[in-house]
Amino acid sequence: MNKFMTLSILLAAILLGSCSTMSFLPTEGGAAKFNLATVEYVQAQGEAQKEALVSDLAGSLSAVLDSVLMEDRAALLVMTAQLDSINSLMLEFTVQMDSSQMYVDKSINTMQKELTTVKTNASSTRMVIRRINDNIDNLPVKALETFNEAINDYLTKDEAATE
Repeated sequence: MNKFMTLSILLAAILLGSCSTMSFLPTEGGAAKFNLATVEYVQAQGEAQKEALVSDLAGSLSAVLDSVLMEDRAALLVMTAQLDSINSLMLEFTVQMDSSQMYVDKSINTMQKELTTVKTNASSTRMVIRRINDNIDNLPVKALETFNEAINDYLTKDEAATE
């Protein structure tokens, strides 16, 4: 009995191992739908299913990624708008700074010219005063009175202009 069991297991294993090469299986007609598949057919079907699965996954993956990234895209759009606003403010600030710098430079140049003029006038006035002090005894009284009037007129003119 033991030999029979061993022999039937061995025979079943040989039959199952060589199923694709059994000549008594029908390959045509109504019984052909029960044929065993060849390795190439199974691999081709596996590749076709794999391609179909990959294409289906790619189609659904883009939709899933779009829905997941929608919030991030909206936040990026808001941030882009804020950056554009900051950029325009910075440009406006830069223009104001440039115009202020130009105004300050112009004012400094004007003040330097006026200071140079004042220094020149002060120097000339000191020189005239020294000459007058040196020659005060020789100057006629009328010249001194005219000089005093001219200085007073000039000083009152400056005071009227500043008020």
